[in-house]
Amino acid sequence: MFQQGLVNPHELVSKHLNRTVKFGIYLPKNYTSLYKHHVIITFDGQDFSQLGQLHRCYEKLYAADEIERAIIIYVHYPDVQTRKREYHPDSPDKQHMIKFITNELMPYIDQNFATLKTGNARLVMGDSLAASISLSLVLSYPLNFSRALLLSPMITATINEELAIANTSNIDLYHVIGLEESSFKLMTGEEADFLTPNQAFHDQLISLGVTTYYEELDGGHTWKTWKPQLELVLKYFLSK
Repeated sequence: MFQQGLVNPHELVSKHLNRTVKFGIYLPKNYTSLYKHHVIITFDGQDFSQLGQLHRCYEKLYAADEIERAIIIYVHYPDVQTRKREYHPDSPDKQHMIKFITNELMPYIDQNFATLKTGNARLVMGDSLAASISLSLVLSYPLNFSRALLLSPMITATINEELAIANTSNIDLYHVIGLEESSFKLMTGEEADFLTPNQAFHDQLISLGVTTYYEELDGGHTWKTWKPQLELVLKYFLSK
């Protein structure tokens, strides 16, 4: 049913989201049920697949014997409005997305593929609002999902409050922000400053002793800035 070396389109009917969720499942070329695999879940899956070419980064590093086995799940959003409603840090509907991942998607993946079923073998990734939902997922369920790539997340007071009450002892974050992100236009046309809140959030992480890699990159809120990080991220979390 699922082909190796390809992004296999799939979908689940979600009770939590009250809609059908479309996603892609990438099984590496060498996939075999004889070995347990790490699981990478990406929000904004279309971007990570098409713009980031994450699975190609994985195959390159695995062929060089640099990283552990993993499968990649590309979670797609149906439209911009739904993405904002389900990903925004201050939206109550984000809890439905978190429950979809924990109660519906992850059990499906674990039942159908050979996976490592520990929090430190599950890596969630996101860019912008997708990074925010990745962060909220890890802060909410750190024993189930303890690793996250945060590409320029939107940080609000809600995120800071979640961090303040979270059990952060197992969390490991790879967190980057562009130096040009002090002022840029959102899809709504509004101006936004992502840089300053991210800097303050990093300071809070350090004060709490959270394991984190942090870097301020030359560039803005675009995949041109983010894409070169993907190989580094895979090495950071999956190196042998």
